[in-house]
Amino acid sequence: MLRRRLAACVLGLAAAGVVHADPEQLLLRAADAARTANYRGVVIYRAGGAIESLRLVHGYADGIERERLTALTGEPREIIRQDNKIICLLPRERRLDMKRPALKGLLTQVSPETLRELAAWYELRELGGARVAGRQCRGVELAPRDDYRYGFEIWSDEASGVPLKVRLVSRDHRVLEEVMFTEVDFPDSLPLQAFEPALDARQFRSVTRQEPTLSNNADLSDFPLSIGSLPAGFRVTLRERRPARDGRGMVEHVLISDGLSAVSIFAAQNVPPEKAFNGLSNMGAVHAYGRSFGGFHVTVVGETPSAAVRYIGENLTAKDAPAPPP
Repeated sequence: MLRRRLAACVLGLAAAGVVHADPEQLLLRAADAARTANYRGVVIYRAGGAIESLRLVHGYADGIERERLTALTGEPREIIRQDNKIICLLPRERRLDMKRPALKGLLTQVSPETLRELAAWYELRELGGARVAGRQCRGVELAPRDDYRYGFEIWSDEASGVPLKVRLVSRDHRVLEEVMFTEVDFPDSLPLQAFEPALDARQFRSVTRQEPTLSNNADLSDFPLSIGSLPAGFRVTLRERRPARDGRGMVEHVLISDGLSAVSIFAAQNVPPEKAFNGLSNMGAVHAYGRSFGGFHVTVVGETPSAAVRYIGENLTAKDAPAPPP
């Protein structure tokens, strides 16, 4: 049903002309094209003073979405994705995954239904035209209505609908992160060989993971903490357990999202005091809030303003413990 509605929206835009489309239509078209179009090119990812160059190949055929992302600067590394299965090829001593630009991920949950909900927390505006990678684009802004989320600016190609520039912006319009194509083309088809690793897997550490499916009915019945009040519009969309980085024990993980912005809660037991992070911290646009209670150390982290992670962290309690005062 949703796919038919998106397809009808795209056909309507093609007939009427993209220039006259309203922001909702532009955003829906970008969400569909980011997933179903074939495109490849060079992408610049910028955050703070750091700039990274990557080659991106994206394809869609027979209902399967494929993507290959290769770092062109810094240490050699690569990400291969087929639908929700992700394989990262990393230098053997590197612990962290390379950040995947959110050209597709940001728009994953955008639909006509979610746009109606998001309108309560974001103001949708058209930004007009701009040229990106030598192509004419139309821009859409999702401006936050409160201090618990950042804003987004998305410029999509007029001809294909594919988003070619995405910005994460603060409420005072500072650019916090930016993903932008510097060159791009749109082949009719791509061979399967285009999505095979370019790096020799024998010389790199391979990490495979399955992206979990988000849901509004995550089971928290045996979650050891009580999640109190959340910022307006946020809800629990995922609960999972994953091994701790040091291999000792498990870490509880809960994901909270408003459909665009997301915050993670990580709860672990037996964390040594010298390793327990407490209070507020940030690295660029990412903020974190840590505290210890009830035998757990909790870290709340998200690509949101500090107000969101602090609000969520301060409203967590151990089960059967009295809730904090409002």
